[in-house]
Amino acid sequence: MTGFPRRLLLLAPLTLVPLATGCSTLLTVAYLIQPADMPAEFAGLKGQTVAVVCRPIIELEFTDAGSARELAGLVGGQIEQNVRRSTVIGQHEVARWIDENAWVDYQTVGRALDADYVVGIDLEEFRYHEGSTLYRGRATAHVKVYDLDDKKLVYQKRIDDFAFPANSAIPAADRSENEFRGMFLQMLSLQVSRLFHSYESREVFAEDSLTF
Repeated sequence: MTGFPRRLLLLAPLTLVPLATGCSTLLTVAYLIQPADMPAEFAGLKGQTVAVVCRPIIELEFTDAGSARELAGLVGGQIEQNVRRSTVIGQHEVARWIDENAWVDYQTVGRALDADYVVGIDLEEFRYHEGSTLYRGRATAHVKVYDLDDKKLVYQKRIDDFAFPANSAIPAADRSENEFRGMFLQMLSLQVSRLFHSYESREVFAEDSLTF
């Protein structure tokens, strides 16, 4: 029994449940076998070396350049954790190359870092204040993936007006600005990284239902 999958071992008692319990049992078993019910929109990063680069538009370059780099780092971490056999180039290496060289385009950065693919994130909007006393993050981003061997754009997706929290705002008195900013970046990074790996739909529902 050495090679017997542990998940199947755990599921074995379920096979003894009488058939009279109907479809709900079958659905439960199916969910336990494959809980990640939402497939990746682009699954081509599996087994690849990936560079993640985030560029804010000019209006944000001086006010939120740090947020752009943090977002790239968080997205890269999620990809490496959830996309099988992927290797993500450290964000410190990406940032160092950009600091030391004149910006050209995403493909140039990716090739310079010996990546197979580069995930480019154009950050078009990023703010986390709603009025002077409330926090509510909003962001718009254009995500692009380039295959550096074939030298072409292979995937792109716009994320328009992503909001966190989805249906409310947080009083500024309840959280520090840095704390909320970190939360917002984490949630935005999940929205981007889930384009590249399967995930559980119930996680998204729970996040959308968060209250503070």
